[in-house]
Amino acid sequence: MIRVLIVDDEIYAVKGLRSGVRWELIGVDEVHEAYHAPMAQQLLLEQPIDIVICDIEMPEISGLELMEWVKAQGMQPETIVLTCHSEFEYAKRAIHLGSFEYLLKPVVYTELEETLLTAISRVKEKRRISETDDQYNKIVELWNSRKPMLVERFWQDLLERRVSSNPDAIRQSLSAYDMRMSTVEQVRLILISVESWERPLNERDELIMEFALRKSAEELLLEKLSGNVIQDHRGNILVVLHLGEVEAAREEIEALCRNYLEACRQYFYCRLSCYVGQLTAVSEVLQSYLALLNKEYRNVSMAGGVIWSEDPLSNSARPAATFTESMLDWADLLEQGSTAELSLKLAEWTDSMDSTKATVETLTAAYHALLQVIYYAMHRKGLQAQQLYENHACSGVETATRSVVQFKLWVSCIAEAAGSLFARTMSVSPIVQKVKAHIAEHLNEELSREQLASIAFVNPAYLSRLFRKETGMVLTDYILKERMERAAELLATTDRSISEIADGLSYGNFSYFARLFRKVHGVTPQEYRKPYRKVQ
Repeated sequence: MIRVLIVDDEIYAVKGLRSGVRWELIGVDEVHEAYHAPMAQQLLLEQPIDIVICDIEMPEISGLELMEWVKAQGMQPETIVLTCHSEFEYAKRAIHLGSFEYLLKPVVYTELEETLLTAISRVKEKRRISETDDQYNKIVELWNSRKPMLVERFWQDLLERRVSSNPDAIRQSLSAYDMRMSTVEQVRLILISVESWERPLNERDELIMEFALRKSAEELLLEKLSGNVIQDHRGNILVVLHLGEVEAAREEIEALCRNYLEACRQYFYCRLSCYVGQLTAVSEVLQSYLALLNKEYRNVSMAGGVIWSEDPLSNSARPAATFTESMLDWADLLEQGSTAELSLKLAEWTDSMDSTKATVETLTAAYHALLQVIYYAMHRKGLQAQQLYENHACSGVETATRSVVQFKLWVSCIAEAAGSLFARTMSVSPIVQKVKAHIAEHLNEELSREQLASIAFVNPAYLSRLFRKETGMVLTDYILKERMERAAELLATTDRSISEIADGLSYGNFSYFARLFRKVHGVTPQEYRKPYRKVQ
């Protein structure tokens, strides 16, 4: 739609233009009239005017002064100036103020129509450019809003080996996320480990708190340093410090971490540890990641502090076999139940051993390394170490390390034992089974996540993640479902009053019990019981 405003203190001049120009033919949809500058200003504020045809000589406020006002308001209509004088100064000032054309009175209508057609073309072109700019700005805004997620995906892909560690491949991936290789050429990882929550939290509260931990890490740990806060597929929170252009001293990182740990303890009621990796090239960040996972897994004596990967743990009696990239794959295959693929990987590993060069020391290191992989996978599954040997009697370290042949036999035995164990517990882990059994036997009691974790001998946060992963439900929802199923059974098979049933399931408030029952079963307890009363 094209809107035109005619401004002239001579009303007959306005009416003449209104009737003399073939507005519809040239593509003008609306024509507005103003007989002085204040009237024009009001119309310009109320209507989106595209073209202004304005007389220069008007009382009180001239046409040129009106154009200055329009420019000051940030409006950008095309302007056609009309005057009885042909002085160059008028024309020069009108052009300076953005006038599109300068015409002399009396106006020739056909000439004005041609000028209007050109002005209309300019209006449409400006609209097209504006729409393009709007689309571009929306794309930029969308990109900027999603860039943190895309950058997080880059680091996740790199740590999960979906992006090659080759520098050229990394550089190509970075360019897709508008990141420069120089800024991340050297990086340092910080693994944030939640040791415990100091206040009881339900599942939803814990998820909110974990989100808060990530956001506060962005604000405190990245307050003075460049980097990203990400979460890997195992649920670990990681800070990636970009130190390609600026290095940070150990003291500065230590201070930032301790400030973060204290803030989280004070405001989020949790005890954390920060595991700080070595400064490494981005192409070798995977090795640093694996080293931090191994450091956290082996740490049983130091908690609630800042732990550096290069510092020895106080509980390490001897150097521990560390995870390698392939070994972490073995743990994943074992946890997923891919025993056939794991056997192939292990066969390739043992076949690569040179029997003429193998020593007791190298075989012993390999023995402990594989055990660490299996124990690590079992730990993530919630399995106890002794369960590995319940149905298999594999040889000990002394026998397994006598020769490469004996070692291969041990690897085959221990892999079969681990595969069998994971196959038996693939659907539900022993921890979840134990918790479910305890819930079923104690539906008449108050049940908290901390209490359930204590009977399973695991961390409450770990229990929540494991239970949700195994069952697809949060603990509180599962307990509610079990109680309401028990309530339905009692309503159908006994004559106990609804209040007695509610009280027996640890619901002292009858109305609250009725609301929960309806939430699960879709009807009130009274409505649920009616059909069974008729049968009796």
